[in-house]
Amino acid sequence: MQHAEPNRLSPGTGRWLTPPKALVLGFTAIIATATLLLSLPVAAADGERLSMVDALFTATSALCVTGLTVVETGTRFSIFGQVVILLLLQVGGVGFITMAVVISVLIGRRVGLRERLLLQESLGYIKVQGMVRLALYILGVAVAAELVGFVLLWLRWQADLGPGQAAWFATFHSISAFVNAGFDLFGKFDQSSLEAYRADLLVNVVVGGLILLGSLGLPVLDEIVHWKPGRRFSLHTMLVLSVSALLLVSGAVMLLVTELEPHSALAQLPWGERLLVAVFHSVSARTGGFSTITLADLSAASWLAIMPLMFIGAATASMGGGMKTNVLGALLVTLWSVARGREHVVAFERTIPRETINKALAVMMGAVTLVMMMTIFLTLSERQDAIHLMFEVVSAFGTVGYSLGVTPYLSTVGKLLLVITMFIGRLGPLTLIAALARQQSTQLLQYPEEKILIG
Repeated sequence: MQHAEPNRLSPGTGRWLTPPKALVLGFTAIIATATLLLSLPVAAADGERLSMVDALFTATSALCVTGLTVVETGTRFSIFGQVVILLLLQVGGVGFITMAVVISVLIGRRVGLRERLLLQESLGYIKVQGMVRLALYILGVAVAAELVGFVLLWLRWQADLGPGQAAWFATFHSISAFVNAGFDLFGKFDQSSLEAYRADLLVNVVVGGLILLGSLGLPVLDEIVHWKPGRRFSLHTMLVLSVSALLLVSGAVMLLVTELEPHSALAQLPWGERLLVAVFHSVSARTGGFSTITLADLSAASWLAIMPLMFIGAATASMGGGMKTNVLGALLVTLWSVARGREHVVAFERTIPRETINKALAVMMGAVTLVMMMTIFLTLSERQDAIHLMFEVVSAFGTVGYSLGVTPYLSTVGKLLLVITMFIGRLGPLTLIAALARQQSTQLLQYPEEKILIG
């Protein structure tokens, strides 16, 4: 079998740095810098330096907009440390390539093809055209959504916290919610996330709405904003909206069903509050990370109901991680087409290309393999219950931040395993594989097809 010799380019040309490699190296550089900053005494509330492992874990969790923490954000970090975390959340959510492109435009620097390709890779976008406009649009939508969230939360919290502190809390939580990070400052008041506002409709709607907007993805939001009567949504948008609605409803129903026992955590609440908790967590479990009830108090059945939501995550080109809702949509449509005996995969009167289906299958298999391997490794390194460890791993991969209270007590090896999981979960398994793979060579010889037994 012969292969064409690949076009090898010297590193001096810069062409060896493919978009996937640039993303991996960029994320790594930012995490390394943030780790050093968070390990400084000035970043600690009491002046006592954070260990390098805990600083690395926090920096990775913030940049990957995960929300898993090994120390309380509101009590362990000073204002300087919290600002560093907030900047990481914003850069990690919007994307450091997007931020770089926007800065280039603002200072009048020309955005070249390489930057456009990097932006396309980081957003998972299909076209190269319109990348600069999309970057500006992304930042505009993010700022607008976070500003609305800030105003509403500040108005609600100023009576509880005072105008000044309410402004900082509203800023932090509005950004954290929109980028689907789940970092919170309420540990400062011995509270777990938003538990004190479990029955507060305004806080639930604002935070839940920001999470939902951030999880849909900018291409979807762009189509919704510019929709006109008679105009058809793209297949991507239709799949994302359909699957998101399905997961929201089914997740809320499953949480209500799994907490029907008289002594369960939700059963202790009035029905209106119980429904609000179920809907909020159905939204937040898909990469949001905020909670209004202690997750460890839920039943094991509820944990199992939450894990698929965390694993699926948000949409491609969104603020969240996970396997992605559009990937699940493509796989469900494929399953339906195979069951109906159709030759092509069709959804909403559109045919999905075979290449897209193959990529969706690869993403799913990569995600399942990663979660299973990390769970096995954690089970070997930690003296914890396997279901608790799997919950933390799925939360890390989906960049959710939900925890059963296990993460702060993990060993150094366990924390590093979750760091790797968060990193891959944010970038995506295929991006990492593409970054590590050698340059593709053209295959000149095609082997004959042969069927295998399936079923």
